[in-house]
Amino acid sequence: MKRKLHSLFAAVLTIALLIPIASPSAAVVENNSSGTTVQSNGTSAAAVRFSDVPASFWAIDEINYLVQKGIIQGYKNGNFGTNDSVKREHAAIILAKALGIQNESAPNPGFRDIPTSHPAYKSIAILTKYGIFSKANYFNPSGKLKRSQMAKIIAEGFNMKPSYVASFKDVKSTDWFYQYASALGSAGIASGSNGYFMPYSEINRTEFSVFIARALEAKFRTGVQVGIKSAVHEADGRIKMTLVLYNNSRNKVFNIKGQYTLHAGNTIVADMTSPRSFDNIVIGANQQKTVTAYFARIEVKQRPALQNLSLDYEHSWSYYQ
Repeated sequence: MKRKLHSLFAAVLTIALLIPIASPSAAVVENNSSGTTVQSNGTSAAAVRFSDVPASFWAIDEINYLVQKGIIQGYKNGNFGTNDSVKREHAAIILAKALGIQNESAPNPGFRDIPTSHPAYKSIAILTKYGIFSKANYFNPSGKLKRSQMAKIIAEGFNMKPSYVASFKDVKSTDWFYQYASALGSAGIASGSNGYFMPYSEINRTEFSVFIARALEAKFRTGVQVGIKSAVHEADGRIKMTLVLYNNSRNKVFNIKGQYTLHAGNTIVADMTSPRSFDNIVIGANQQKTVTAYFARIEVKQRPALQNLSLDYEHSWSYYQ
């Protein structure tokens, strides 16, 4: 099942950093991220235009990404419905497509309000089969999805576990959704608003699109993320990677370190034994930078054709607060 391919989030390696000195009043903060990124094929479909999604809209890239993949669509009137609440039935359809399992078979989940003729029946049945939705007497298909519920189905669907404790002011360790919110927070999927997760608030179509896009694609996640452009075998036995580092934060970042494992299809090609420092690399807020990184000859496990690449990564970085 494809959702197994999304077991992306390993425990984050804590790395000691040498911190440059700023002004006496500036506090240096360390942060980290981890995940897996898949090499793009370099082509993309034309952006889909919605009357309520201007070119400057904050989530236009995430929306276009999902539309181009056929995961979500707009309305017949030309709107995307940016502020519309997400119904549970629609969330099921979108998530099943995002996981690539929408065409699987599944037994009847037994919800009294979900007949086999319901448009979302198959998606709901499949997701219930995998435990993403819990069994109950009623599904409440037209109910509005809450952020706590969103956290559960995304964390369960993408098999995400907390790599560290992500602290939200309104999420207690005794809350049923604590592990799910923490998983999304530590993975760079959800950062909250001013430290609040707002678990009981309804989620709208824009927000849900952003969370799904972040779960699928590393470059959309918060913090320092990475995309792999290419990898080549060097004559001396090393592997050279061309990467794009994305700083999806509001702060300038420095002291960036990355530790990577390169895959070609299902084959582990190379595995770093220690982090690499991106010396003298500073990335501004919401900016990106192309960099190179090498696997040493001793870190190269096999030498297959470097195609269908994916990269497991662990990053650490610093910023001034």
